Amino acid sequence: MVELLLAVSIGAVVLLGVFSMYRAMAGVLNEASSQAALQRQATLALQVITSQGWRASSIAFNTCAPAGTTSRSMQLTVSDTSPASLPATQLGTYCYFAGNGANGAPAGALCQRFTPLGGVAGPCWNLLSGPQPALMRQTAQPGVALIQQTAPADPLCPMNPTDAAGGPVAGGQAIATGAHCLALGQSTGPGGQETGDVAFAITDGFSSMTFTASLMLRN
Repeated sequence: MVELLLAVSIGAVVLLGVFSMYRAMAGVLNEASSQAALQRQATLALQVITSQGWRASSIAFNTCAPAGTTSRSMQLTVSDTSPASLPATQLGTYCYFAGNGANGAPAGALCQRFTPLGGVAGPCWNLLSGPQPALMRQTAQPGVALIQQTAPADPLCPMNPTDAAGGPVAGGQAIATGAHCLALGQSTGPGGQETGDVAFAITDGFSSMTFTASLMLRN
């Protein structure tokens, strides 16, 4: 009986060690997979935004978002067919803003809304809604979305580089509590060229990361 109890105890310790190792390895794989998914989705979103910036002839802030939007917005205007390969159907304005559920876009969406020249604004295309493959994603794990600002301020949430009127703010202006973490602003690039600044913080319910980019307009 003593030997049996000793064997059971040793087996239990071994199984507990194996289970703890499995949980630790699963956690590492989940985190690595989650971060890879966030990196991939953010890279794709920034590629879309910067590609429109390369084609845009002008930029404007806080002029294009639909009613009910609480975040900043940025508008890029693509108004000519140079290069000649650019189809006329891609001419118009591209508006970027955060969805909040009250402006016709899902809460946490990073929206691109296209309005063709002389046409009607289209729906939000959520740049974060693409497939997010992961090694060990949980069934109920949500998709990628913008983080919502908290109080005290979430350290991952970026700061707006300018105020709502476009004036510079020393140290940046915090995004309001409850708003989604999409920071937009403007700065002056080389030679006095106006550039757009984009920063956002995203999460998939497991990991969270912040990404930034500067847009250089073609003109």
